[in-house]
This record gives sequence, C-alpha cells and structure tokens, in this order.
Amino acid sequence: MKLGLVVGTVVSTINAPVFDDRRLLMCDLVDPSGEPVGGYLIAVDTVGAGAGETVLLLDEGNSARQILGLTTAPVRTLVVGIVDAVEVQGAPAAGGSRPRGPRSRRAGRRG
Repeated sequence: MKLGLVVGTVVSTINAPVFDDRRLLMCDLVDPSGEPVGGYLIAVDTVGAGAGETVLLLDEGNSARQILGLTTAPVRTLVVGIVDAVEVQGAPAAGGSRPRGPRSRRAGRRG
C-alpha cells in the first residue's frame, strides 16, 4: 500500500465499461509526513475521497480486482481509505486529511 494526496479527478468519456459510474482520482505519492516523493497514480475511488485528502492506495492489480469483484478488469490501483493520521515510531504524528464530518456524510457522495 502507498500514501497519496488527492490532487484532482480524471474524466474519460470513452473508457472500459468497468469505469462507468466510478470516479478516477489523480493522487500524488507522499511519504508518512505528507511530503511529495515524486510520481502519481490514477486510482479508482472506493471510499468517496476528495481533493486535498490524504488517502491509502492499494496498488496491486489482482487485489484491486478482488475488492471490486472482477477478475479481468483493467484496474490496478484503488483508493481504499482516507487517512486521519500517520504515526511513525519515535516521531510526532503527521496530520492526515482535512477535518470532515462523520463517515456517513462521505459514504453517499458520488460523481
């Protein structure tokens, strides 16, 4: 798994059917302190994440497809969590995402 910062969305009007009704998020890779490490991933959002949030990225195709319940889809990376904080032993906790309301507010957000 990797840490990422959502910096935007990717819009594709012509795509594989697996991406219909799914949000694609552009995520910059970051270290545990939230600093950029270089590189980015485009990930299918499974948790309702938004721009500016630190997220947990699953970047392993087979596992990603299993979570989606698909065996042959062209999917490699998923957003599987929104990070509240990162704690590294011997270091202060790094902040995660900006404060938000209860999980139920995020759950229904789409599009």
